[in-house]
Amino acid sequence: EVYHIPALDGVFNTREGIALVRQIQAAEKEMKRIQWDFIAENPMSSVSIDVAQNIVFSSKLSKAEMDRLLQMIDPSLHHVVAYKELKESMEDLYPIAIGEKYRDIEVVNEEGKTVHLADYVKSGQYNMVEFWASWCGPCRGEIPHLRHVYDIYGKGEDAFNMISISIDNKEDDWKKALKEEEMKWVQLCDPKGFEGSVVNKYKIRGIPFCLILDREGRIIDHGVRGAELDVVLVDLLGDRYEK
Repeated sequence: EVYHIPALDGVFNTREGIALVRQIQAAEKEMKRIQWDFIAENPMSSVSIDVAQNIVFSSKLSKAEMDRLLQMIDPSLHHVVAYKELKESMEDLYPIAIGEKYRDIEVVNEEGKTVHLADYVKSGQYNMVEFWASWCGPCRGEIPHLRHVYDIYGKGEDAFNMISISIDNKEDDWKKALKEEEMKWVQLCDPKGFEGSVVNKYKIRGIPFCLILDREGRIIDHGVRGAELDVVLVDLLGDRYEK
């Protein structure tokens, strides 16, 4: 009611959204602490495996944190199916683990030329790689906010470099959406869709999904949308929104 519904009509209550996200993040941090404490206190309980699985899916972890989480589970449980599934879930998340270098992929630009993501990620700047598709309703719903972000952070000195990669396998659908949405930042496409590099190299199962890269190309956040992205930008590049 405060942020998302108005945003559908292009009204961005940025201040209210940022305040709400910070409250949510504080609550999530406390929930995460409680979950980690439970596992530490109950390493031989099979429930701890379920709690660890919840942490994996709801948190943003580095490889080291994932390894520590696994090690907290008592070896007596390592043979159970749930533990093996937990380990597999972590391995699937390795490509987007916090602190990892982004993985280069082969894509197509608007001119139809085969290029690489590395050609567009700018060293020395913060980058966002956004995965989307023309047929994805939530993706299209997020684009007005991305236009808003681009107008404020995507230009000038110390710009936030934005790169969108579609997984449309129909070029006409992709180009039609680009024209309709007036996306003025870098637009690329993985025409192989769910069989292509985006899914296979990054193990992405749902869109929209984004990676936030630091100035060295390492992942520092992911999966942020709307006011969550606003918070990231304010923290990284300072508050450029109107007071």
